[in-house]
Amino acid sequence: MNKEELLQELYIKLSTGEIKPEEILTRFNLISPSQQSIATSGKTKKFTPFSITKMLYVLGAAIVVIGIIIFVSQIWYDIGSFGRIVVTLGLGMLTTAIGSTLLKSKPNDNIGNVFHAIGGLLIPGGALVTLSELSNDVVSLWPITITFAVISTFYLLLNYVHKSPILTFFSIANGTAFIYSFVESVVEPSSSYYFYRDLYSYITMIIGTSYILLAYAFRDGWNKPLIAVLNFFGIIGFLGASFSQVFDSVLWQLLYFILVFGSVYLSIYLKSRSILVISTLFLIAHISYITSEYFANSLGWPISLVFLGFVFIGLGYASVNINKKYIAN
Repeated sequence: MNKEELLQELYIKLSTGEIKPEEILTRFNLISPSQQSIATSGKTKKFTPFSITKMLYVLGAAIVVIGIIIFVSQIWYDIGSFGRIVVTLGLGMLTTAIGSTLLKSKPNDNIGNVFHAIGGLLIPGGALVTLSELSNDVVSLWPITITFAVISTFYLLLNYVHKSPILTFFSIANGTAFIYSFVESVVEPSSSYYFYRDLYSYITMIIGTSYILLAYAFRDGWNKPLIAVLNFFGIIGFLGASFSQVFDSVLWQLLYFILVFGSVYLSIYLKSRSILVISTLFLIAHISYITSEYFANSLGWPISLVFLGFVFIGLGYASVNINKKYIAN
């Protein structure tokens, strides 16, 4: 590796956060460890705001995608099958190629991620449009399942090259779509409603758990920006799916308390505010359900409501204090 390649590799690792500037300064004796600790302690107290530039990037990407959708809808029936494929899948691939080029040439800027975000929103829909246009009949589920598997693999390969959180996000999103479409493809259409409900509940619980595990695995790497998103959707998927089981099972009604309190403890361990808030909300929902299910027709219903109100106040107070004591610090 020559000097230019070494500097370029160091620049990429600094921009992605794999290497901290303080580590370089300390390693080469440009700053003493005591000075580093002072600088680090000072930085930990600072809050990095969501910059105006990033906000404009997100807003601009959203406007572009909305504009494309409106424009395509206006000319949809006039451009034919080939035109529909070009303005959906073709445009998505083009913006993705531009994003990869920009990530290579300007790795420290977010402009490449903006084009990848646009491409990531267009490619899945474009792929489904392509399947629909190339098929004479209604597109079956297996081609859709294979399509999502290919898209997820495509983003995994791109991510291997660029190491970008936005590419990780689209790989996970399309991988999740693949799992659900795969299950739908293999399950017999004649299966009962309860079988479908239970199957998808357990699958969603597993996916939600995997999101939280991924967030934990990403805590020290370049995928760190995805931690909050994965924790949020992970805990919603896990607690939401498990909550659907409490309506017909006394065992689940008891078990759900353990799951929710376990999630609160998990929020403390992971220092995740989103897990704490969602867990508290689902605990409130579960207590409300239990109260209405077993006390609604009794004389103690008004008293139960008063008790429930104080319970909610206590949960809110406990949630705020847990956040202050264990998470915010």
